[in-house]
Amino acid sequence: MKTKFSCRLKFFIVFVLICRCQLTVLAQTDWTRGCGDGRIFDESYAKSYRQLPDYPFVFVSDSMVTTPPVICDSLFDEIARGLRFEVNRTEIKKDDPFISLYNDSLLPWVKKHHLVLREVFVKGAASPEGPYDNNVRLSRERTKRLIEFLNRHEDAPVSDYPVSAKCVTEDYAYLVKLMEQAGDVEYKQVKDIWEKSNADERRCKQMLMALNGGRTWKRLLKQYFPTLRQSRVVLWYVAKPCQMSTPSSVSAVDSTAQELSVLPGDTIVEIPAAEMESEYPRRHMIAVRTNLLHDFLYVPQFGFAPGANIQAEYYPLSGHYTFNAGFTFTNHRHWDTQNFMQIRDFQLSVRRYFKGGGEFVGPYLDGYAEFMKYGIGFGPDKGWQGEGGGAGIGVGHTWNLNKRGNLRLEVSASLGFFVTRYDPYVWGNPVNGSIDGLYYYDYHGNTSEFKERNHRFMWLGPTNAGVHITYDIIYRKRGKEVVR
Repeated sequence: MKTKFSCRLKFFIVFVLICRCQLTVLAQTDWTRGCGDGRIFDESYAKSYRQLPDYPFVFVSDSMVTTPPVICDSLFDEIARGLRFEVNRTEIKKDDPFISLYNDSLLPWVKKHHLVLREVFVKGAASPEGPYDNNVRLSRERTKRLIEFLNRHEDAPVSDYPVSAKCVTEDYAYLVKLMEQAGDVEYKQVKDIWEKSNADERRCKQMLMALNGGRTWKRLLKQYFPTLRQSRVVLWYVAKPCQMSTPSSVSAVDSTAQELSVLPGDTIVEIPAAEMESEYPRRHMIAVRTNLLHDFLYVPQFGFAPGANIQAEYYPLSGHYTFNAGFTFTNHRHWDTQNFMQIRDFQLSVRRYFKGGGEFVGPYLDGYAEFMKYGIGFGPDKGWQGEGGGAGIGVGHTWNLNKRGNLRLEVSASLGFFVTRYDPYVWGNPVNGSIDGLYYYDYHGNTSEFKERNHRFMWLGPTNAGVHITYDIIYRKRGKEVVR
């Protein structure tokens, strides 16, 4: 009796274990639907979500479907589409093919079929070249640029819907996928290195750069890395919007997150909910600038002649060009030594920043025009008074001095011409030589023939140099559209 009971107990235990194993396998199969080779395995799942042939990154379902499609990394890498970026850049290119695909093709189709956005999956990445910390910044900013782009063109703000946003600092997994799709002869070597690195991007970079004496790295740099500089998206739309209630805003990350950070060994970084909810960042519109070389001016034969120098720069929403106006005021009068440095200079200029995209930092060219009125004296018998104007071109470079970017350092140099009409003046009567305590124009002819500003001078060459500090003082309100 005891033996039969023991056998039955063992049989029951084995039966339970087998059932648990089967349930586990079924659960795992359900979670990995749509993964692996990118196809959807479950027939019922395929009926719930329809993947558009012309837009493989778009899923459409009936409004009764409340569970989002499962988008694992392998499926995302196969179907996602998005914006490509230039090396070390985060601004959107106006001629990017995705813009036309999305605005001119997908959105009209969506509106025609009365579809409503339900969920967004976004991933931004950087290619492996360059410093790792800078790639962290690039992947984060590129992710935000794509979300901003979607915000501008969807009927309702993307922030009204669940957004799953990730940033991959250096996307080696996608690199391996691209090499596999291309049938690359070195695919297996690169894949083995990625797997051996245990998803440690820094270690993977070192191993790849050493592969085949660096030849493989150079080839990957030209052949695959430009494709890795992307921010890609997968979208889920639903039909029959009249039966669907708009979902509340859901974030893919903890709402208590305050800032983006990367821990050792991490490869994926998520954008805080607070940043996702802000549709557009606050953008600078007007900044003031001062030229430190003018503020602390030293003139040979005169000495220190500091002045007030202020410039204002207007930044449009996008593009390469900014508009500047400046004024320099110097008013030094030393009556005891007859030394004078009185300058009133007004200048207008247009700048073209090479970087573009509305960031307005880095190298630039400018064209300027100016008007000046002056009185300069280096002693009793060396003084000039007059007016003049000129124009020219300049070069410069601007750097951010803080993380917010509202404080900047700039160096510049200008080349051009300056034409002035003037009269020399002296202390004392130039005709009879008497020192009467007055200043006279230095003229020795017949006074009836005297003409004011009878002298003319033209200068062609360097006209200005500067070390500037710039600070933003007026911003555009949040929510103003930003075209990147």
